Amino acid sequence: MITKSATPGTSELRSIVLLAGANNRNRGITGGLMFNRNYFGQVLEGDQSAVSELFCRIAKDPRHRDVVIVEASAVNKRLFQRWSMGLAERTETAEEVNSSFGLDHGFDPSRMDAGKFTAYILEMVTLEEQLVSVVIPI
Repeated sequence: MITKSATPGTSELRSIVLLAGANNRNRGITGGLMFNRNYFGQVLEGDQSAVSELFCRIAKDPRHRDVVIVEASAVNKRLFQRWSMGLAERTETAEEVNSSFGLDHGFDPSRMDAGKFTAYILEMVTLEEQLVSVVIPI
């Protein structure tokens, strides 16, 4: 999913991810969320009805606009073992990942297909040490 959003501050981002982590843990949802001051890019995993309900809430939230579903499909195994959020700013890690994905001008999910989008978010939340994250018990 890709959304454009008003630019939240760092403390608001931390609050968002902590609240989302607690809510998602209760619903059995895991995933990754990237933000770069222009776009939010998000992968959600879990029970189809729980993920659909969450997506509908996000789409109705007035802070988001231009919400796009990149792909919706069933998977056999979760890629994200916890709920994670990365701020894709100009860190060394982000620059290396952007380069390896051919994103010379930074994170731009509108230039990615579903597979590349998911792989990018997984790579970022796996490598970036400055993630705001919530551990989700499995």
